[in-house]
Amino acid sequence: MYKLRIGIIGAGRIAEQHLKVLKNINDFSVFGIVSRTQKKAEKLGKKFGIEKVFNSIDQMMKSTQLDGVLILVSANNLYKVAKRIIPYQIPFFLEKPPGLSIYETKTLYNLTRKHITKNMIGLNRRFYSVFHQGMKIIKKHGKLLGILVEGHERFWLAKQKAKKFLLKKWMFANSIHTIDLLIFFGGKVKSISRFKKSYKEKKGDQFCSIIEFKNGTLGTYISNWYSPESWSVKLFGEKVTVEFKPLEVASWIDSKFKRRKITPSKYDRKFKPGFYGQMLAFKKLIRNGQLEWPAQSLKEVIDSTELVEKISS
Repeated sequence: MYKLRIGIIGAGRIAEQHLKVLKNINDFSVFGIVSRTQKKAEKLGKKFGIEKVFNSIDQMMKSTQLDGVLILVSANNLYKVAKRIIPYQIPFFLEKPPGLSIYETKTLYNLTRKHITKNMIGLNRRFYSVFHQGMKIIKKHGKLLGILVEGHERFWLAKQKAKKFLLKKWMFANSIHTIDLLIFFGGKVKSISRFKKSYKEKKGDQFCSIIEFKNGTLGTYISNWYSPESWSVKLFGEKVTVEFKPLEVASWIDSKFKRRKITPSKYDRKFKPGFYGQMLAFKKLIRNGQLEWPAQSLKEVIDSTELVEKISS
């Protein structure tokens, strides 16, 4: 079977993490890379043996028939780069966030419908091996009763690094990762009650939401932006509780309160967690034209962006 020719847009830290994975999946051949910072693209190209370094996005897209494109630019540029790529009708992988507003996400989705362009969004935590093991443990003992997601943001640290434009859109830019986990574990949302307070940020920096899912499960989302805590999830099942704190470290407790560790897969230990699974899903999308759960396209991820809007409003 022929190797899939992949083009990379972006040459930052995330691009390097993806390239480590792509080089370990035989089905992929990284054909070209482009970045607004030419030296970074050349450096990564040399490190990973990429065939060509291009001067512009259009030059790469028009130079040869690519099988897929990874859009790995900074969060504030994802939307406008994706808009340029969609008309080429080449399957693309778009790092999160899929938009810094519901409008942007829906605009991209409508463009993919117009041009019939296959796509996948980079919500890598959906592919954490410990999450899937944890859900199997819950199902083995009965059903999922409740979900607790803590999405604390350490906002005082974000202010030191992120651009002001992104800070104003932080729920879409970053919190979407943890808010999406509510849908990942709970499914479709039926109703939501939400509260928010402002400690320092005018639009809110303390959030608490109670969610009822259509399958009857209840969920809670808590986020305090000025408290020194990590992201975490608890799944409450029948006679068992599964905990991910931080998200990559998992354990479960039985009805006798005995705690057992959950070991991540070898790929989640070798690469950035979730990245290997993501690329396997993207490979299937290119080869078969279908996106399988837990992967999300722009169509499905609208649910997550709408939930971000409801929690933050």
